[in-house]
Amino acid sequence: MRILWIRFTAIAVLTSALVWAQQPSNSSTAEAFEYGRIANNVYTNDCLGFSLAIPAAWRLDTQFLGADGKARHLGGQLVLLLLDQHKEGSFGNRIVLIARDASGSVPGPEEFVSKSLHVQLDADREHRQMVKDTYPVDYGGKIFFRADYKQAIGNGGTLYAAFVYTKFRGFYIGETNMAGSPEELDQSASSLRQISFRGDQPNPKCVMSSDNSPDTGGVIGGAPTSKPGTPQPDSGQPTPVRVAEGVATGLLIKKVPPDYPDIAKQARVQGQVVMKAVIDKNGDIEDLTLVSGHPMLAPAALAAAKQWKYKPYLLNGQPVKVETQITVNFSLQ
Repeated sequence: MRILWIRFTAIAVLTSALVWAQQPSNSSTAEAFEYGRIANNVYTNDCLGFSLAIPAAWRLDTQFLGADGKARHLGGQLVLLLLDQHKEGSFGNRIVLIARDASGSVPGPEEFVSKSLHVQLDADREHRQMVKDTYPVDYGGKIFFRADYKQAIGNGGTLYAAFVYTKFRGFYIGETNMAGSPEELDQSASSLRQISFRGDQPNPKCVMSSDNSPDTGGVIGGAPTSKPGTPQPDSGQPTPVRVAEGVATGLLIKKVPPDYPDIAKQARVQGQVVMKAVIDKNGDIEDLTLVSGHPMLAPAALAAAKQWKYKPYLLNGQPVKVETQITVNFSLQ
């Protein structure tokens, strides 16, 4: 729980108007909880069993989620959507749509929200204060539970946050909202009035995909990955050679530092952003995928790393495409 809410202390800064279809149209494959789709400005996730209309004047960005729009695993949760409402001269208001597996959890949504709130407050008693403890609200014919707090930031400003969640199909589903005023926070949370649920029976065909989970010690999805520098089995397409991050760093010839987002500085957010990178034969970044990192820092890290340049990696004297890990550090010091 501590990791869950520390990761979302001040929540996502991501903006781009883009409509995309997330779910691949292949009925022969199993459906994944990570995939939804957007049509006519409505997000639908068949596995999670709900739809949510994107409010007018709110914009979504796929940079944090990846080009395929696939939900990202962060702190044991699925980040389904990131929405931003821009305000001139301000950091804007934000909505993060989240699903967290609750199949093995005894607490109901009320206790889940309450504990999440108090863990968040305990993480920074000096700058955070509860506004309202957990209380029920009705959205889409379901009882959600909401809890609010505020956080003092630089220049005497204040951020207001709300956690609004229910339990459905074995998941805690809802939003983490952030705004510049209590009124705007209420407006942000009211987006859940447009949520629509189906039957509360899990779809047995749905699975949790593992291919965007963090790389933990050379094991992905429970299967050992190949040793650094070892070509992968031929699948008909050139497969990148997997190399250690330290090896790739030794080939780095152009490193563009990230711009530290002002809102992240104000909210005192720091830490690492880890990405999976595919580097082509010429040493240019061909593909970049977020593995882990605070959503307030991830966009800046992605934008910077895309500009990095490497010496070609040679295998048997020939340049080859490689896959590696890139880590970008953000420190207030």
